[in-house]
Amino acid sequence: MKRRLINHFLFGLPLGVTYGLLVMLGYSYAWGAHVYSPSTPVFVSASSNSLNVLSFSILIWALMGALFAVAVLIFEMDHWSLARQTLTHFCVTLVGFMALAYLAGWYPLNLTSLSSDVLVFVVIYLVFWFSSMLRTRRNVAAINRKIKKNR
Repeated sequence: MKRRLINHFLFGLPLGVTYGLLVMLGYSYAWGAHVYSPSTPVFVSASSNSLNVLSFSILIWALMGALFAVAVLIFEMDHWSLARQTLTHFCVTLVGFMALAYLAGWYPLNLTSLSSDVLVFVVIYLVFWFSSMLRTRRNVAAINRKIKKNR
């Protein structure tokens, strides 16, 4: 299990960086910037060294990727119910992601911003959860059809 944990952690690092770069590229265009911005304008303007901002952002993105890559191992806890796995995964990813997003300067530490960002996280999580459930149901139905056909 320790080896799988390390492999998932290492696998998640470059995925997080890639995702972070692409998301912030989209935001840079959305903000009307003429240059790439690795974080929010408020966060970037708080530092006089853009190289430090980019380096810190890359570190945060890598940790976000590792968080989600490692958290998926929760679903391999066979002695847990699906409800317990899902709730644990949700809580771990929510707390980890919100902490990293705050460090990245994505939202100020106040109740309104935190509530808004948690709501966005919940909506995105539910979209992924429902799509995963639908995909799993289709796979189970296909397996059941093959079993019936081979009888």
